[in-house]
Amino acid sequence: MPLHTYQCNDCQSVFEVLVRPPRRQGPEKCEFCGKNNLTKKPSAFAVTHNELDALRSLDPTYKRMVEDQMAKTPEAEPMRHLNKLTPFSAASDPGDPIDF
Repeated sequence: MPLHTYQCNDCQSVFEVLVRPPRRQGPEKCEFCGKNNLTKKPSAFAVTHNELDALRSLDPTYKRMVEDQMAKTPEAEPMRHLNKLTPFSAASDPGDPIDF
């Protein structure tokens, strides 16, 4: 059920109202001064930062599950590819340096 934020234009008070689905209308009067000069304001809402965080929050053992699968899949290990590279000191002609 959504919370809606309202501001009274007379007394500048800001308050939140729980709007239930059958009603779907905001308040008619300010909770503080009783006047009906209200403006609906944008409300804060919750968001998931990214899908990975959402998965981790659903399953606290997610990281361990991923690490177990990585251990079972040696071709996915990034160091395996780095170890295959030839270092510059062992290359006969490494070529001109790259200027970034």
